[in-house]
Amino acid sequence: MNTKEFLANPEWDAPFFKELAHNDTGQAAGHQAGMVLPKDLRQYLPSLDEAATSQVTPTTDRFLGVEMFIGLIHLTDGIVRYQFQTWGGTRSAESRITDGFQPIRNLAAAGDLVIFQRRADALDRFRLLLLKRETPEFLEVMPFVNGRRWGPLNTTETPVTQALLSQAGSELTQLAQQTFQLTRPQIPRVEARQSRIARSSVFRERVRKEYARKCAVSGIALTTPTFLREVESAHIVPISEGGTEDVRNGFTLTQSLHWAFDRGLFGVLPNRTVYIPRNVRRMTENDFLTQFENKSITEAATESLRVHPEAFGWHMRTLVRQWD
Repeated sequence: MNTKEFLANPEWDAPFFKELAHNDTGQAAGHQAGMVLPKDLRQYLPSLDEAATSQVTPTTDRFLGVEMFIGLIHLTDGIVRYQFQTWGGTRSAESRITDGFQPIRNLAAAGDLVIFQRRADALDRFRLLLLKRETPEFLEVMPFVNGRRWGPLNTTETPVTQALLSQAGSELTQLAQQTFQLTRPQIPRVEARQSRIARSSVFRERVRKEYARKCAVSGIALTTPTFLREVESAHIVPISEGGTEDVRNGFTLTQSLHWAFDRGLFGVLPNRTVYIPRNVRRMTENDFLTQFENKSITEAATESLRVHPEAFGWHMRTLVRQWD
């Protein structure tokens, strides 16, 4: 796999980059911590409130889960600190990636590139690729860099911005306050990539939050020490069938149960218990599922955001009953 193919993985948003300076690598006289991020790149990262900084609270920050690579070789998974630093409120905020950035920083030199990509289904998970000067991976992306020091790697396919995510959040809030629609009146033939990713990211994060990041059927909440979670946000009526990103059209499942649900191997009855169809239940290969039969699902914390009965009804009629 070449670098272009690696970065084109649909599970990740469009990449952006920064060329490293001496002070990003600890080589400058001041030995400053972490990597400085120009203001232009802040729009592609989770929002921080610069107004919250002062002499009393000189920094504001949040932590991001990251997968780190040198070239296309995986180094480690970790957590980095994304912060605004104001030096006691005496200067304008400078944005930096610190704490946990060392695996890349220790290998980096001025002139190397760091490529950022946000997961297409998450708000605070990124992968960082260090491309060393003159390596094949570095030379492959140089035509896209085109003499710039930072910015979207491909200027014709830019990453989702925080403004778009905020807009998607407002749209999904409004959608959840309206009368539930099982499917969109018309399925758009073409939806802008950025809008699609923004809506999907916000939907998945809100569903996971409503279910405390635990599977609504099994209660499983497997999590790595870097807070990468197995649980997924499942659409009841798939987007491909005209379903929407209304939070009432989603609940949480483990990866295995998500796969089974999408294929109708189990459904949820009007009394909110798990139903397993006869031809699925009789197969010994599916014994894992039988432990959940007649089990009540966990509901969303906010009552008004619980799965709408019409959604589970559609899933039962369309996918589950075929196996009875």
